[in-house]
Amino acid sequence: MYDLAPDHLLGLIGGLVAIPIAVLAVRRSPWHRNAPATVQIAAVLMAVSGAVHLALIPDHLDSSPVTSALFFLNGVAFLGLAALVAWRWWRIASALLLVLTILGYVVYIGVQLETPDQVGIATKLLELTALGMILAPLRGESRRSHPTLRWSVLGATLPVLMVVVTSVVWITNLAHPDATHVYAGALLQTTNLVPTPEQQAAAADLYDATAAAIEPYKDSGKAWAAGYRPSGSTTMASTHWINNAFVNAGYVMDPYHPQGLVYANSHHGPVLLGAMFEMTGIGVFGPDPGGPLTAWHQHQNICFTPFGLEFSLMTPFSTCPLGAIDFSAPAMLHVWIVPNPQGGRFAVDIDPKVVAAIDRT
Repeated sequence: MYDLAPDHLLGLIGGLVAIPIAVLAVRRSPWHRNAPATVQIAAVLMAVSGAVHLALIPDHLDSSPVTSALFFLNGVAFLGLAALVAWRWWRIASALLLVLTILGYVVYIGVQLETPDQVGIATKLLELTALGMILAPLRGESRRSHPTLRWSVLGATLPVLMVVVTSVVWITNLAHPDATHVYAGALLQTTNLVPTPEQQAAAADLYDATAAAIEPYKDSGKAWAAGYRPSGSTTMASTHWINNAFVNAGYVMDPYHPQGLVYANSHHGPVLLGAMFEMTGIGVFGPDPGGPLTAWHQHQNICFTPFGLEFSLMTPFSTCPLGAIDFSAPAMLHVWIVPNPQGGRFAVDIDPKVVAAIDRT
């Protein structure tokens, strides 16, 4: 769901360059060298965040001077506080700046002044981590520092901020996806927007050839004999059957050798819904003779849970639920031989209502 925005590339470069510089500065500074490890880590993370904000200014000067000004003030404040760790009010000032910066990002994302991308999300993760380092009480602190209160604030603030940032990023992306992310968790192949007459004819030819080639597999027994096996639970509404021999052979959009078949798991047995072509490598799209009609898609950042075979989107911070693993599939193209009013013959998914109607017949 989240890509690197072109106008944030300088921010990524600035942050990466700042990491070794900040680490070296902290190690050589007497004020930092004598500070606790959590303070040193927070200083480094704040310096990196400050560098990211300053590096973003050039690409925003013309399009958004107000944002550029905020980036400048934010960057200078982060760098200044990263250096002033010996200041009496450093903890309060740093925590306040971090919270306001994180909430400011949430507002910008929420009102669509910015779009979530990997640079922005990663920077917020750095800032959340820095906030945790700042709020963490130190061993041997006096009671005047109120360590119990700080532990309470730490235990409440970070989870709340994490949930807020994650929720806003998710909601924004799902509510306002770009053209290549209209399906959650799937990256669409970039094509022309309107199919040409030639592309319409090519898409029709591909459909007719595929439908005719997989006609025998309406009998699932013949599919089994040909080497197709269910790749998931057959208790779900539908299941992909995969032919590993065809996968390993590397056929590319061959109607007579589709890597997968999709069956509805009806009460009267498997019912063929369509075919699936699949590429062999991650990030490689296949040919698109039909242009936007035959755009391939790749499922990205999916959390796969072996227990129960459940799928869910990973969080914007690139984490999956405990016990789940991150999964990205090779690019694929479906050809649905049953009516699919919600998406058409080559849609990413089959309309669930179609599958339910098949089960009722």
